[in-house]
Amino acid sequence: MSETGTGDGNTAPTVMRSDVCVRLDQIRDVVPADGQRELEEILAALRRGGDPAAARAELHGLLRRSGVALGLRAFRGAGIGGLPAAVAGHPVVEAYVCPRERCDRRSPARNQPVPPLCRLYGEPLSRRRVS
Repeated sequence: MSETGTGDGNTAPTVMRSDVCVRLDQIRDVVPADGQRELEEILAALRRGGDPAAARAELHGLLRRSGVALGLRAFRGAGIGGLPAAVAGHPVVEAYVCPRERCDRRSPARNQPVPPLCRLYGEPLSRRRVS
């Protein structure tokens, strides 16, 4: 799964970046108490499915109002994980992926018997063949 966009809520329909799932605990930490209800409403919209662009844009705005100048872009980068593209002739790679197939999160399954947790849905990631 992939998407295009700038990290400010402009995303391809039905595909989210893994930044929200992977960094949800950090996102919760930076949103002040008076913004937590709005955050939960945004997360509920993301969980409902459909095009996540509007909810991501709202989350980006909430983070900026919470003092995070880069909004969602501040939560991208190292630690999100990912796998290289499949290459013909290489062994099959399995990874843990979003249990609802809603985001692009992939975590290598090799040497990881217990799947990581999807923080958005509170469910373990699903093991899938990715190449």
